Amino acid sequence: MLKRVMTAKYYDIGLNLTDDMFHGIYHGKKQHESDIVNILNRAHQRHVATALVTGSSIEESREVIKLVEQYQTSPVNLYYTIGVHPCSVNEFVQSETSSRINNPTNDHDLNQELYENMDISHIQDKLKELFDLIQSNMDNESFRAIGEIGLDYDRLHYSCKELQNLLFEEQLKLSCLVKDSSKPLFLHMRNCGKEFIQILKKFIIGFLDNDDTFNLKSLVHEQDPQNAIFYKFNSERKFVVHSFTDSLQDLNDLITLSPNCFIGMNGASLRNLENIECVREIPINRLLLETDSPWCEVRRTHESWKFLSEGFEPKFKSVKKDKLAKIPQEDWDQYMIKGRNEPCTMDTVAEIVANIKQIPLQQVIDTVWKTSCDVYGK
Repeated sequence: MLKRVMTAKYYDIGLNLTDDMFHGIYHGKKQHESDIVNILNRAHQRHVATALVTGSSIEESREVIKLVEQYQTSPVNLYYTIGVHPCSVNEFVQSETSSRINNPTNDHDLNQELYENMDISHIQDKLKELFDLIQSNMDNESFRAIGEIGLDYDRLHYSCKELQNLLFEEQLKLSCLVKDSSKPLFLHMRNCGKEFIQILKKFIIGFLDNDDTFNLKSLVHEQDPQNAIFYKFNSERKFVVHSFTDSLQDLNDLITLSPNCFIGMNGASLRNLENIECVREIPINRLLLETDSPWCEVRRTHESWKFLSEGFEPKFKSVKKDKLAKIPQEDWDQYMIKGRNEPCTMDTVAEIVANIKQIPLQQVIDTVWKTSCDVYGK
């Protein structure tokens, strides 16, 4: 009998390609030239066929569109999302500020003040700007999801809870008004399970918006301006709660919320014993995998490390960020930057999941690939 040769194909649903680290900038200091080409080459070597590039603000969403166009001949198929991350929602209330995700105020009182003194007309203008950006990309084959949107109560030094909740709900409303209301969602949830699920449940059940605080009716001409808009998710819409790190109860609540709800996991989803239990509990056909690079790497200190094969070693050499420039560029394909995660580590995440769930690695690879394509398109 011939032994079956294992084949691998990965779909990284979380790649933050706009992050400064992928452009050689660390803590504001340029250490080397952009090595995105090398990153994608390494990903291809490790069987990453497709990656979803994350939009985290209006500014960065515009940037990912350009990046995906720029690297359209890459050996990895690149698609993109459009949305405003909970850590970036201050851009809806601040007129002059960087709207990149790595720009916290580090001032809880200021964040609260921004919410309490928000300018309704400014938010309305920014929501229209976001809506127009989504609409104008709707026919672009590379545009695969609305996101990254959601809530993050671990990072209130970026934005306050109230503003996060408000703009999560308003962005979900926009997602129902665009011309393809079945477009999938790419969602962010950190330490906010109760409120996050309550908001999603509203859109799954459906509700009438009698207030229309930001005059969203004006965005859709077919709506009767005298009547309230009824919001409800398209029955075909799928949504992924990515980079899941919350409790087992939160996981079960999400899985039972809707058959269209899926869970994305990466190295940060595998840090502790409760994370490991979540991996065991999640149905394999509701799971997607990701790196969320340059963040969320699998570390030796994580509980998950023991689930790697004995003698496991990274597939590429690593160097400190200030050393790459000293290596000939023709050799850069063989070097990762120490502490910077990349799509080429997808196989590490898959191996850990397979060993935790005690199922064949090939089953994980095949099932997750199929699910990822079903949700975000091949």
